[in-house]
Amino acid sequence: MAAVWKKPCCRLVFSTAVLVRSFHVCITTGVVSILFFKDTALRQQWLSGEYLVPCIYLALVFLSLVLYAAVCSMDPGFVSLTNNRNAIRKGRPCVESDSEEDDSASGTETSVMIEPDIGIKPRVKLRNCGFCGIQQPIRAKHCELCGFCIHRFDHHCPWFETCIGERNHRFFWIFLLVETSLVGWTVHLVWTAFVYESSWSSWLVSNGLYMVAMFVLVLGGTATFLLVASHTYLIGINLTTWEFMSRHRITYLKDYHGDENPFDEGLLKNLWKFFLHLRLKDWEMHLMNRPAKTLGRA
Repeated sequence: MAAVWKKPCCRLVFSTAVLVRSFHVCITTGVVSILFFKDTALRQQWLSGEYLVPCIYLALVFLSLVLYAAVCSMDPGFVSLTNNRNAIRKGRPCVESDSEEDDSASGTETSVMIEPDIGIKPRVKLRNCGFCGIQQPIRAKHCELCGFCIHRFDHHCPWFETCIGERNHRFFWIFLLVETSLVGWTVHLVWTAFVYESSWSSWLVSNGLYMVAMFVLVLGGTATFLLVASHTYLIGINLTTWEFMSRHRITYLKDYHGDENPFDEGLLKNLWKFFLHLRLKDWEMHLMNRPAKTLGRA
């Protein structure tokens, strides 16, 4: 019986997700430990009985770890095969490929997702997923790494080892904001902790850990700052990373002229829907309610 369970257990312990997430926790706790065990301003405040600033810092670290765990563990917006009203009946072949490229020339995609109509409102056509066997909702995409179609798919994040979609995107953005603020504060604490020494060898002994911490902080801080800046912009215009990078290949966007975005309802409404509208949106109905004049030519 031991032989039967050995392989699955090893797979679970040494899976990419477990290793990546453990590495993140180790990096975070390691840098924090340096600040409290070396002679830094944070340690001096703690030892002198000034607990307010160290406690605020630790609370920020704890919030960062909680948000990281939440994004990793929560449903990013999986499109359920059993509950999806557009699920293809068993045995029915898929006529459209999973690729978002226009395959009309080869006959693998029978129609575009959005067609201009003579009437007031456009007709919205869904496409079949070649992996899940369902008709994908608008803005959904299949992730081959996760094995599911994701509502309002943004991207698959290797640092979280999960998809970022409609249900967890807001928490992902809050994590980036908290992490960027935390990294900036930590860079200041580490920078002010460097010790002057008369020789290079003594300086490296005194500041070696600070140098390692600073390297990790600058590398990670640059990434989180760029991510929070880009995602803030995309949230403001109600567009996902996937849509922004691949709109020329996405069947429900490529027929729009220039940078026209059918999902943009203005900054305030975009922010309201992103942060405070907790239910999955019906993007098909959103497009149905768009004026026909906003559509490009077929």
